[in-house]
Amino acid sequence: MPDPGKDDFQVDLTYSGAGKNNGRIYGAIAIAVIFGFIIATMATDVASYLLPMDDRYLQAMIPLAPDGAQPLSLKTLEHEITGNMVIVRGTVGNRTDFTVSGISVVVDLIDTSGRFPQTLEAQVEPQQFEPQGSATFQAMATMQGKPSTYTVKFRFVDGPFVPHKDDRASVLSIPGGSTP
Repeated sequence: MPDPGKDDFQVDLTYSGAGKNNGRIYGAIAIAVIFGFIIATMATDVASYLLPMDDRYLQAMIPLAPDGAQPLSLKTLEHEITGNMVIVRGTVGNRTDFTVSGISVVVDLIDTSGRFPQTLEAQVEPQQFEPQGSATFQAMATMQGKPSTYTVKFRFVDGPFVPHKDDRASVLSIPGGSTP
């Protein structure tokens, strides 16, 4: 005999069933989509389309000197070559009104054959130098051949290159031993 309490009219929908709980399925799908998005941004170029970063954004990191010129100045630069080993050392100055930190020196070395270039990167010491202060650097490498030329540039660690002004004192020597 039917139960008299169950004689009421009921509409049975697919989501009204007592045994149906799709929350876990939807949660699993959402987690899979989120993990897929994270992997896509790390392993492909999707992040560059979503957050377009180029050198213009990184240029905001470079402080300005009061005269509008380059923020750093190369004060001294010297090298020592022994066989195939070269040591490049020098001093860099802060021309800005701000404390500068996280600067590294990048030295591009070329040997006499030109076939085996090397790029060295070293931190300046101290890593944080005050306005109108200076810091020293040193980079050393053993080349395949005899070193012939090198270039020195400065950059923020994992950031853009910082322009510098060559403020080294030039000493001219005239044959005959006198200097002006």
